[in-house]
Amino acid sequence: MKKPALKKLNKRPIALATHVFNNVDFDVYFNHLYCMREWSQKYELILLGLKGLQAATARENLTNLALEHDCSHILFVDGDHKMPAELLDILWQSKDCAMVSGLVNKKGEEFQQVGWGSMKDGRYVQLDLPINGQVFEVQVCAFGCTLINLDILKKKLKPPYFRDTCEKGPDSELHNVRSDVNLCNMFRKAGELVKIDTRVIIGHDGISITIYPQNAKLIKKCLEMIEDGKELKQSQTGFYYK
Repeated sequence: MKKPALKKLNKRPIALATHVFNNVDFDVYFNHLYCMREWSQKYELILLGLKGLQAATARENLTNLALEHDCSHILFVDGDHKMPAELLDILWQSKDCAMVSGLVNKKGEEFQQVGWGSMKDGRYVQLDLPINGQVFEVQVCAFGCTLINLDILKKKLKPPYFRDTCEKGPDSELHNVRSDVNLCNMFRKAGELVKIDTRVIIGHDGISITIYPQNAKLIKKCLEMIEDGKELKQSQTGFYYK
């Protein structure tokens, strides 16, 4: 007996958009397949992908494709992010705001959270949000685990939606401003909300380790610490890919 088709939670499709520069790690690939399988049972999806290209160009092209297919939202997924299957359900709760992302840290520098607030003088403030299951309004959210409302984008912004710029900052120095930061700023200037939902905890893949006889024991200890660090601690709450 044929099972009845499940009623989807959205009337218009969501574009699931991925842009990668090179190849995708197998663990990330498998994680994305698993998430897509889970999401496709609840939501009407269109899959979009581009390889290579400069990031701003790729994002602009993917967004235009989503608009051509009358998608209500576009979910950008980075090729080096490991996501919980709960990501879309959670971000969909903020579908009426312009832009909402999960919580992800950089995989370099000092591993800071990707998210910023702003001062009255225009300076950005690096955020260190608690992992407490709350949703925070921010100046700039993360990208690559991000749901964007395309109806608000069309109504409030003018293309190109993604563009890298060079601007003079509060320190009178010139600074490169990436396309994702510019999009958040454009939404904020239009009076729209940009949020980070700390229930969605994203793993940022890409740190490689070379093992030599002289560092094997030290790396073993480090890996044990890393595995322990993957678990949520007391008072922390959220969903992440295990």
